[in-house]
Amino acid sequence: MPRTRAAAADDRFEADLAAWADAQARALREGRSADLDAAHLARLVEDLALERKTELQARLGVILTGLLRWAEQVDLRGHSWAATIDIQRLQVDAILEESPSLRPAVADLIAAAYPEAKARAVLESALFDESFSESCPFTDDEVLRVGFLPDPYGDDAVRGAGWWKRHP
Repeated sequence: MPRTRAAAADDRFEADLAAWADAQARALREGRSADLDAAHLARLVEDLALERKTELQARLGVILTGLLRWAEQVDLRGHSWAATIDIQRLQVDAILEESPSLRPAVADLIAAAYPEAKARAVLESALFDESFSESCPFTDDEVLRVGFLPDPYGDDAVRGAGWWKRHP
C-alpha cells in the first residue's frame, strides 16, 4: 500500500525535527505550499503561543513568591530578593512587548500562578500556609511595577526607607 503524504511528513517530523524545520522554512520562503506539513506546522505554532503564555505565568509566579516572602520574612530582606523580583518583572515586560496579545491575560495568569507561588513561599520560608493570604494580596500593577516591594507591617516607616539595603 502506498504511503500517504501525511505519513511521510510524520516520518520526517519524527526522525529529525531540525531537518524538518529547515525544509519547512525553505518551503515557506519559496512559496511551495504543497510541500508544507500544515498539520505539524499548526501544532508547532500553537505550541509556541502556549509556551510564551506558560513562560509568562511561570515568571509571574516567581515574582509572587518573592513578594510573599518579602512581606513575611522582614528580617531576611536583601538585595538578591529585590533583584530577583525586578529581573523577573523586566522579563515579563519583555514578553508582553513581544506578545502584546498576552497583556489582557495577565490578571488571569496572576490568579492562576498564585496557588503555586504561595506553596513555594511556604516551602522556601518554612512558614505556615496560614501566613499567606488565600488569594493574591497584590494588585496587578504591584506585581508588575519595577521597584514595588510590599511593607504590610510598616517596617520601612519604623526603620527608615530602604533599611534593608543597609542590612548585612
